[in-house]
Amino acid sequence: MQKFKEKHLLSLIVWIGLILVAIFTLPNISQLVHEKGTVQLPASVQSEVANKIEKKYEGGKNARTLIAVFNNKHGKLSDEQTLQIQDATNAVKNDPDLHIISVTAPSDNQAAKQQLQSKDSTTQMVMITVPKKDKVRGQSDKILNKIKTPGMRTYVTGSDILNEDFSTVTEQGLQKTEIIAAIFIFIVLIIVFRSFLIPVISLLTVGVSYLLSLDVVMNLAQRWDFPISNFTQVFLVVVLFGIGTDYNILLYDRFKEEIRKGQEAGPAAKTARRHAGRTILYSGSSVLIGFAALALAKFSFYRSGVAVAVGVAILLMVLLTLNMFFMSTLGQRLFWPSKNLVAHDRSFLWNFLSKFTLSHSFIMVGILIIAALPLLFVGSQKLNFNSADELPNSVQSKAGYNIIQDHYPAGMSGPTTVYIQNKKPLNTQEHLAEIDQLTGYLNSEAGVKSVASVTRPGGTKIDSLYLKSQLESLTTGLNQANQGIKKVQKGLKSANEKLANSNTSESIAQVEKLAAGASKLETGAQQLSQGVTSYTAGVSNLANGSQQLSSGTSSLQSGVGRLSAGSQRLNTGISQVRSQTARLKALRARMAALQSGSRQLSSGLGRLNSQVAPFSNGLNRITSGASRLNSNSSSLVSGAQSVASGSSQVNSGVQTLNSKMKALQNQMQELQTGLTSANSGLDQVSNGTTTVNKYLKEMQKSYLGNTFYMPAASIKSASFTPSLDAFMSKDRKITKITVVLNSDPSTTKSADRIRTITRDLNAKVKDTSLKNAKVAIGGQSSQTSDLQKIANGDFFRTAVIMLVGIGLALMIVTRSLVQAITIIGTLLVTYMGSLQITKWLSGYLLFQNMLTWNTPFFSFIMLVALGVDYSIFLMMRYRGDAGAIPDVRRRILNSATIIGTVVISAAIILGGTFAALIPSNVLTLIQVAMTVIVGLIILVLTLPIIMSAMVKWTYPYVNDKMYQKSVEQEEKDHPIRRSKDKE
Repeated sequence: MQKFKEKHLLSLIVWIGLILVAIFTLPNISQLVHEKGTVQLPASVQSEVANKIEKKYEGGKNARTLIAVFNNKHGKLSDEQTLQIQDATNAVKNDPDLHIISVTAPSDNQAAKQQLQSKDSTTQMVMITVPKKDKVRGQSDKILNKIKTPGMRTYVTGSDILNEDFSTVTEQGLQKTEIIAAIFIFIVLIIVFRSFLIPVISLLTVGVSYLLSLDVVMNLAQRWDFPISNFTQVFLVVVLFGIGTDYNILLYDRFKEEIRKGQEAGPAAKTARRHAGRTILYSGSSVLIGFAALALAKFSFYRSGVAVAVGVAILLMVLLTLNMFFMSTLGQRLFWPSKNLVAHDRSFLWNFLSKFTLSHSFIMVGILIIAALPLLFVGSQKLNFNSADELPNSVQSKAGYNIIQDHYPAGMSGPTTVYIQNKKPLNTQEHLAEIDQLTGYLNSEAGVKSVASVTRPGGTKIDSLYLKSQLESLTTGLNQANQGIKKVQKGLKSANEKLANSNTSESIAQVEKLAAGASKLETGAQQLSQGVTSYTAGVSNLANGSQQLSSGTSSLQSGVGRLSAGSQRLNTGISQVRSQTARLKALRARMAALQSGSRQLSSGLGRLNSQVAPFSNGLNRITSGASRLNSNSSSLVSGAQSVASGSSQVNSGVQTLNSKMKALQNQMQELQTGLTSANSGLDQVSNGTTTVNKYLKEMQKSYLGNTFYMPAASIKSASFTPSLDAFMSKDRKITKITVVLNSDPSTTKSADRIRTITRDLNAKVKDTSLKNAKVAIGGQSSQTSDLQKIANGDFFRTAVIMLVGIGLALMIVTRSLVQAITIIGTLLVTYMGSLQITKWLSGYLLFQNMLTWNTPFFSFIMLVALGVDYSIFLMMRYRGDAGAIPDVRRRILNSATIIGTVVISAAIILGGTFAALIPSNVLTLIQVAMTVIVGLIILVLTLPIIMSAMVKWTYPYVNDKMYQKSVEQEEKDHPIRRSKDKE
């Protein structure tokens, strides 16, 4: 039982059991990272608010937009290729497996063509909206298969598929990192310890820590939403393998030292754990505190760093227990085949730097300050928020993204969308005018390429919807009306002149003569009737009254002559009246009666003539035809009566005509007066229209000409409905405005512009009818703006918390406020300097002039949390030698000389572990690796200088001569093997 405890078999059994549990309970890491590892912004930020409105806009569907890209690298797209693109688009639309929400293609309408076809006509994009419930990888692959077209390059890109590809590339990079790191650590440990067993055991213990940590973290993420990211697994690997190997070196080195002193394996292992284990515990606790402080971050991406704290906690337990089994069991065989347990126990480099600093403190510190100034105050740290830059150009989504960047405005790869959500429908005249005004306002913002909205679906104004165009039509109509008025005036003037020139008085005089003749005609007709009556009465006395017959005949002839003359005058008058009435169409109706009477008179006269003529011709036969005359007397009476009746009607009609003509003269005078007044009134109307036209033209040229006005009938028209459907939700309570920037949507420049646009837009909306509407800006640029604000703000806050936690831990370890502040200051200067150097190196070697947005954060936590280890290694040795070496200067020199080998070996291993990130092809990992490596080099060179100077200035009363003698004596007692150190 005692041997069981001494060999620490229980710890071996426990860890084996935990390993088996971890193997069977480890979740699907790849799927879990894809589901929960993306960057999540707080729900309160603008881009997330816009996402919620977008979901309502899409009818409650959580959607994503993928971009299909068609490119002809040889020139413009041909008509045949355009038809092929339409066929491919229809194939995508009709695929039931894709559950298409909407598809917008250049062939839809002219507005879509302006937006989605490149200016050089070599490229077309198709915007495909699909539900997020399906995996983006599957959606992308299906669309890619559908759109493949011979003779054209086809791609599927978009923010979601770029993020998915980034996760995939990161996973592939992690696999490379694990292999490279393991090989590197194995080789370094062989060089350091001249042993084959130590590298195997070290990798085994760290591997156990990594497996258990990964199992715990991923199960916490799966069941309790523990924060993770794409980088969680990567940094677990590099941190655990890096510091785990460092701690193993420290532990094994102390164990070797105790073995060299002659102790047995069991006691030597305990001694090593008591001394080196305490240093490991202090160092690990500082790292643990540093990463655990990230739990206080507001940004979930930063909180994902807590997973490293979990890994460090498990690592400490594994190293301080499982290593005991191997050390106590193997003893000196642990270092097989090496038998030289003294090699590499003293560092020439740290001995030289510490010794020279103690002798020339101001010179060495001055050199450090001069070297640090250019690194601290030269250049600015503008960060790159474009996730596409993380991917190699060989990835198809990145290739499609590059095509868009080459052939479209830079902002086209991720348009910004302004969402306006109102309580009432927005398809009203007032709201549409406000939306159009906001569209124009956004279009005038600096850095904006184009803006499209419901009133400007093609990104340009529709002229017919503005007062300028509408007033132009109105003024044109007024000009035509004015010309018509002038024509009417000319006609009225001509009519007035004709009326004035017409001889109405002469016509009236002729009518009066006609009236007198008609009166005589009536009198003659009456006489004729009486004569005929008398004639008829005297027929019976024909034989006895021939003289009377002659007299009657004479009277009859005289009456007929007068009647004939009156008839001729009547016909002449009628002709004159007709000529006058031809110009006076209004009197036609009145002349109808007169014409009727004239016709009756003419008819009666005809009958009279037809009867009188035979009578005159047969007068010589009166005697012989008395009997026949007697028989014709009835016809004569009837004709005489008709003549009397017709003459009476003629007289009545002519008298009526006479009175009407006199009335007509008065009416014509009134008509002339009215025509004159009408002409004058038209002059006033013409002057008025001219004034109104001039006023409208001035209004047209003024700022009011740009005022939007849409008739109510046009809003509901079939021609405007497609625009409403494209830019408004079905209930018309949400509208969107699409903004394309001149700059890449993921850059800091675009983020700054979005902040300016947001501020200006909110101020503008307050003065409109939309002041109570919810306005939010979504899209890649908005996300970048929110990410930048949160990342920068939370970084500073998290850094302060982390430094305070590590500072408190250092105060406990070193028992000195000055030493804790000195170490923290050294780490900060190292971080800022290494970050600047990394930026220079990135520009020269990677052709990337900016650091990725998360490089400063990860570099900070890695350098500060891991770099503090080396300070603790040194100061713990310094404290441990207090009893053996009372002189503080000699003690710091001795500690630096001994710990230097450990620190340099640890820095090489940690640097090499981070260097394994470079082949990952992920820009963030490469830049973080470069920063950490540069920082480790700076720490290795500056720690012995700074800590030695700090000790000297903290204890200025130590006698320099006595210190010099003690140093010389120490070198005689423990000569440094320079050749070995150099090796």
